Amino acid sequence: MEKQLPLTTDNTLAPAATITPAAPVNAAKAPKKFIGYIHNFRGVAIIYVVGAHILLNWREGSVSHKVLDIIMQNSTILFLFIAGYLFQHLSAKFEYKDYLVKKFQNVICPYLLLSIPVLAYRLISQDINGFTLQDHPDFASWSLWRQGSYYLLHGAHLQQLWFIPMIALYYLIAPILLYVDRHPKLYYGVLPGLIIISLVVQRSTLSDTLVMAVHFLSVYVFGMFLSRYKDEYLVFARKYWVLVTVLPIAFLVLNYFISPRFYDNVDYTHKMLFCPFYLYWLWRLEKYVPKFVDVLAVLSFGIYFVHYFFVLLLRGAYQKIFHAAMPGNLVVWTVCLIVVMLLSIWALQLTQRILGKKSKFLVGV
Repeated sequence: MEKQLPLTTDNTLAPAATITPAAPVNAAKAPKKFIGYIHNFRGVAIIYVVGAHILLNWREGSVSHKVLDIIMQNSTILFLFIAGYLFQHLSAKFEYKDYLVKKFQNVICPYLLLSIPVLAYRLISQDINGFTLQDHPDFASWSLWRQGSYYLLHGAHLQQLWFIPMIALYYLIAPILLYVDRHPKLYYGVLPGLIIISLVVQRSTLSDTLVMAVHFLSVYVFGMFLSRYKDEYLVFARKYWVLVTVLPIAFLVLNYFISPRFYDNVDYTHKMLFCPFYLYWLWRLEKYVPKFVDVLAVLSFGIYFVHYFFVLLLRGAYQKIFHAAMPGNLVVWTVCLIVVMLLSIWALQLTQRILGKKSKFLVGV
């Protein structure tokens, strides 16, 4: 979720893998190095996120739907892992005030601006989403001011926006997280403790910001941990690549057969295991990664902000033309995913062309 930085393409574990830049003439003006495989991981992660939001009318008991649901749902873990990884990677010259200003410009500002039309619709039409009514059955009786405040503070007004208030809490506690990173022995107590908390405090209603922040904090810190020990991890993964590859796939398969009682914990585990899986394989196969993944990576945060508008557009258009919900099958899902991605990319590129560098205040890129 950080700004794109220059790409590193060397896949060896020698100097390039340590991402140690050559001594610049002016260190203060030296460009920050970016790791190619984590950049490409952003492109992969946004496919997961959008794929999870393609909501279709699948037939009851559909195997393909269940498989897609297991693979795509809870992809927030991939996105948050990358955010934590980049936070640690870019933290050498961390200044809290500057950090918060940049996050306000690149994250909170787009969130507020893109929320305006959605809030207007919600408040005027009183079209209240199901998970808000589930938590607050009397929500319709609240004053408009109270409704609007709740929507904004919890990101409850549009499917994917719950994520922004949650990650904003991580921005606020950044100095605490950096303290752990600058005393790295703390990782070995803090990270296992947070993982246990994530297994106990499970995902809640999307708009339950505090619970979700507690649940996902382990993911963010896991990203920080693997960033700090990026070189050591790649040495480990090269030696034990079979384990790194098979373990997440095994837990994914287990997720298909596990009883509902344990589903969430196994789902959390297999998504966490896929984070180091993708780090290794995107590093190992970097030169084979398609160019479109780079495009998705560059625009990933913007796609996160705008894609759901196009999901709603497709659903609404289909409903209006055919007077039925869009049917769920692999072909329709794939077509919808491609169309939503393309529309999101074109919308972001058009916004960049019109607004130039100011586009980041509206769409985050």
